[in-house]
Amino acid sequence: MSLAPEELKLDRQARELHVRFGDGTEFVLPCEYLRIFSPSAEVKTARARGDLVSDKQDVNIERIEPYGTYAVRLYFDDGHNTGIYSWETLHELGQNYQRNWQEYLMELERKTEAAEETNERAITVLLFATLAEQLGQERLYLTLSGEVTSVAELLYWLRQRDDTWHEAINPSRITVTVNRQLADTTTQLHHGDEISLTPTNIKMED
Repeated sequence: MSLAPEELKLDRQARELHVRFGDGTEFVLPCEYLRIFSPSAEVKTARARGDLVSDKQDVNIERIEPYGTYAVRLYFDDGHNTGIYSWETLHELGQNYQRNWQEYLMELERKTEAAEETNERAITVLLFATLAEQLGQERLYLTLSGEVTSVAELLYWLRQRDDTWHEAINPSRITVTVNRQLADTTTQLHHGDEISLTPTNIKMED
């Protein structure tokens, strides 16, 4: 039996996706849950490393785009749009919502407690334009040690990854924002921050 949903409805105000399948099952999937459990390669890779996507309580879906006849692509308002949600994936996320969410909350609590004990902070780094092309990725989920407390120290730390990173991350040619606010090298970093790195020849959007 095909799992193609009979109804797929987005409630933007409630930040929920309502899905009804032909087998009679119906699910209400929060946008936060769908974003955190995105089937995209970057999120799967981060989860395999033990990194959790977090702080997505206010995320919403901007639009839903059909992907062939077997899936949809969800466009989130935080810029994430690489997750292809097949009908099987949506059905599985719906069936396992309670278990997945409880396991996620427990893991998040463990990591938060561990970070507090070691002064580690989880951050997201977004790479734009030629930086993303050079480094082969657009988003990183990182855990900072106690020694990395500022933008300057973060850039230095990233440059130590390998020669490609050392060449690409040139502090004098990068515009940095922290939580969408223009930052300088002395700006302090905190748990949950979102840092954007953009080549200086790229016009920044308000």
